[in-house]
Amino acid sequence: MQDKLSLTRPRLLAAAIAGLLAAAAVPALADAETDALRRELAEQRKLIEKLLADREADKKAAPVAAAPAAAAPAPAAVTSTPGVRIYGILDGGIEHLTNVRDTTNTTQGSLTRMPSITATLPSRVGIAGTKDLGDGYKGIATAEIGFNTDDGTLGQGGRLFGRQLFAGVETPFGAMTYGRQWSMLLYAMMGSDLLGPNIYALGSMDPYLASMRYDNSVAWRAKFGGFSAGALYSTGRSVVANGGAPAAGNCAGEIAGTNQCRGWSVMAGYADPAWGVSGAVDEQRGGNGAAAPFFNGSAPIPFTRAADKDRRTNLGGYVKFGPAKVGAGWLGRKVDAAAGTTKSDAYYLTAAYTLTDKVTIDGGWNRMTNDDQDRNANLYVLRGFYSLDKALVAYLQMGHIANSELASYALSVGPNVAPPAGGSQTGTMAGLRYMF
Repeated sequence: MQDKLSLTRPRLLAAAIAGLLAAAAVPALADAETDALRRELAEQRKLIEKLLADREADKKAAPVAAAPAAAAPAPAAVTSTPGVRIYGILDGGIEHLTNVRDTTNTTQGSLTRMPSITATLPSRVGIAGTKDLGDGYKGIATAEIGFNTDDGTLGQGGRLFGRQLFAGVETPFGAMTYGRQWSMLLYAMMGSDLLGPNIYALGSMDPYLASMRYDNSVAWRAKFGGFSAGALYSTGRSVVANGGAPAAGNCAGEIAGTNQCRGWSVMAGYADPAWGVSGAVDEQRGGNGAAAPFFNGSAPIPFTRAADKDRRTNLGGYVKFGPAKVGAGWLGRKVDAAAGTTKSDAYYLTAAYTLTDKVTIDGGWNRMTNDDQDRNANLYVLRGFYSLDKALVAYLQMGHIANSELASYALSVGPNVAPPAGGSQTGTMAGLRYMF
């Protein structure tokens, strides 16, 4: 009723004003002028009534127009600004190593230092971007810089984005990416090898495990419930001129007319909160300037033909028991080159236990066997972590490696830290890890 009155009153007021104007004008105007004025006033009255009618129609249509506005967030996600996340790890400490052979191979002694490459995790800074494209599709990209905490220099042979650099599309059927990326062997071993890239770990006896990246690669990774799978192919696995990783066996990159320096890897696995299993195969091809080192004191194997193969095969798994987790696995390696076939087998058993919300301990046993070169070793690790904060962790760890008579696997990482052939080595390290 109030709305009707509010609309009726302006009409009455307009009509009254028009009538008064007309009555006042009659004595002063001629008949023709009066008729013209009446027509003009009538038109103005119609215009006022039309404006009032339009106003009433707008009020009635307003609730209907509001419904699409409430549903607007759905299309807005398609045109949203890409999300950008900056993250990083700073991990470093002081290490003491025993029985280190010097560069002349004549004497050995202890070494106290701040390792550059890694501690419990390699130091890095990264930028990750995502763009929601709608219907379950996203644009994704990652650029990750690795650096040395002792002197601030770049890692991975001096590359700016040496750890990772890729872009692609995430779909309901998996993510397709291209660039410099991790081998699928890394993802397969993450669940079972709890020590991972630690300074004392399986990577001490096979440093490729800390640098298993591929240049010029296209990769697909997907997860369907508890099942996961992935595949990668590289048209040139390493480019020496841009700082290749010696542990991966440097190669000349993409060269016309040849399949040298290619590489590929595949993985598959299943995981749930209580247990998981996975397997992977990683194969590199030879090429100009390439070699296949076994890191045990023997000379690297020439690996210069496109037909040469360096294949690693992994099978591992884990189980959880409340605050405890146990992982185990096997990593076999086979190098087929002009000089012949050379094999090695690595076995690992790792475990972790959460004592309190601040204290965690873990450790493991690693064994490397290489019957073809008669070089074997056992490596033992024990670590303790104390969480000062969610982002800041203090740790203390100890490692010990025992080499067979001809072997000189190094406990720690970096050049000139290996023991003499047949020698044992012990290392201790205290440090801090900050994550953001």
